[in-house]
Amino acid sequence: MSENVNIDSNHSTRPPPIALGINVEKPKFPLYAVYSKRLESFEAWPEYLPVDKIDLVDAGLVFTGVGDSVRCYFCGGGLRNWERGDVAMEEHAKWYPKCPHILLVKGQAYVEKLSRGEKPEEDGTFENVKFDTSAKRNLIDSIAAQSCKEIGYTDHMVQKAIDIYTNKYENNEFKAKDLCEILLELEENQEATDTDGKDHSQTAQVDSDTLNEEIEPLERLLEINQKLKENQMCKICLDSKADVIFLPCGHMVSCPQCAPALTKCPVCRKTVNGHIKAVFATRSIN
Repeated sequence: MSENVNIDSNHSTRPPPIALGINVEKPKFPLYAVYSKRLESFEAWPEYLPVDKIDLVDAGLVFTGVGDSVRCYFCGGGLRNWERGDVAMEEHAKWYPKCPHILLVKGQAYVEKLSRGEKPEEDGTFENVKFDTSAKRNLIDSIAAQSCKEIGYTDHMVQKAIDIYTNKYENNEFKAKDLCEILLELEENQEATDTDGKDHSQTAQVDSDTLNEEIEPLERLLEINQKLKENQMCKICLDSKADVIFLPCGHMVSCPQCAPALTKCPVCRKTVNGHIKAVFATRSIN
């Protein structure tokens, strides 16, 4: 008598984890999963070679010490004979499209674009980098700000205009024209309060109080925004965006460059059995 065995056809055709964007493999050379260790390997990298060693390290590559040969710490794939114009990450992805490091750092869409001969869009370090509020301290020395000061506006007024612009648009890509428009609007508001027949000293005090009421909430918003950005940063390098989800715990505390070096989650101390790259929505749905 034979036993009937029901086989789930869906289970038999279930795609492997890597096809779902889930990496469960371990690096072939775990020592070099640490970014700084890969960088150390390039101390003897010949300066005349056409590819920058930082780009090679970002691409997960380690210098072998022979000629211009490098090898991936994760998949073990080797590359050499670099030519001018070569992009380390792209070459790695072209020759080893299933490398977990490439899929973790850049994603499957990046690899697919390269396979079609398309130039993938650069998404930058700390992907989709937005305005860093800590840079505001130096904006008063920008050419646009200097232009406004040259036509008679005080540092205080120009800084006020910069604050209004950066708070409104969340970037520092202003021109002198943008600041002047804000300064003119501030002057018009001041003139409107000065011509209403009231005591000027009292008007000035009211205007100052109103301005402070406007600035203070914006400063609080900036502070909140900065804290949110800090919360999204990798807790290991404190430099890049944390967008790698640890499995099975689900915590997201690390960037793709740091994640492979961690065997336990820094939050819950559970063993990391896999990784998946998180994708954040960058536009609203209408």
